[in-house]
Amino acid sequence: MLITQRNFWKEYFIYLWINNLDNFAMSRLKLILLLPVWLIGICSFAQISLYDQQMQVGFEEKQGQYADLNVKLIDEDGNTVLLKDIIDKPTILNLVYFRCPGTCSPLMWGVSKFIEEVDLQLGTDYEVVTISFDYTEHIQTGIQKKANYISAMKKKDHAEHWQFFVSDSTSIARLTQSVGFNYKRVNNEFVHPTGLIALAADGMITRYLRGIEFLPFEIKITLVEAADGKIGPSINRVLAVCYSYDENSNKFVFNVTRVSAIVISFMVLVIFLFLVLTRKRN
Repeated sequence: MLITQRNFWKEYFIYLWINNLDNFAMSRLKLILLLPVWLIGICSFAQISLYDQQMQVGFEEKQGQYADLNVKLIDEDGNTVLLKDIIDKPTILNLVYFRCPGTCSPLMWGVSKFIEEVDLQLGTDYEVVTISFDYTEHIQTGIQKKANYISAMKKKDHAEHWQFFVSDSTSIARLTQSVGFNYKRVNNEFVHPTGLIALAADGMITRYLRGIEFLPFEIKITLVEAADGKIGPSINRVLAVCYSYDENSNKFVFNVTRVSAIVISFMVLVIFLFLVLTRKRN
């Protein structure tokens, strides 16, 4: 798709250039603007190509498709269960790894916060399922993590229905691929997207919620729509676009390249519209 767009704009700018050279009535302003537009267009596509490459780690949105519910999980009692036996109502899927030094812990604190604030009852109206995508982790680590979050919550009885799981490498690969959760190992850690995935009772993906903290209204409307099988737009996409993972500092940093690509693309669009509109007037 990117190659097609590049060829289209390249040919269009060449067309404008040749066409306007024959038009001696063209203003000097157009002649001055045309070359920068062509150059900016080439640069912007180079930047966008890099942006697409970087987004190989992130959410590949698959609203309307289905999570693989036949994957095997190990629950807090050490039993092997299938995901389809757990999900029977609208579900918030939380993919993390328990020893994560970055955004996983803040994300799970965000989950504990909305469990308390949303006016729906966990375990009755909806489910929250947290699964480690690191197949080397044991369920005991997840149990300890859960205890830490619940200890700081007021509605501890509701929070007990928050379910933690681990799994094997094959099941994790099948699940993450089915929901578009793309990550990679870097040394002993993982680079991964941060957010939640909303599922309907039949496993259909209805919405992606990007970030680490969400408003109770966002969670409620997401769950209500999931209950009706409605697909919703992603939340907090801008955060994922503007920030990327820095392997050296092991944290998320402002991504100048991505933001520059967006700004340059916007400039190209503005100048293009200016040329078109002024051309029509003449």
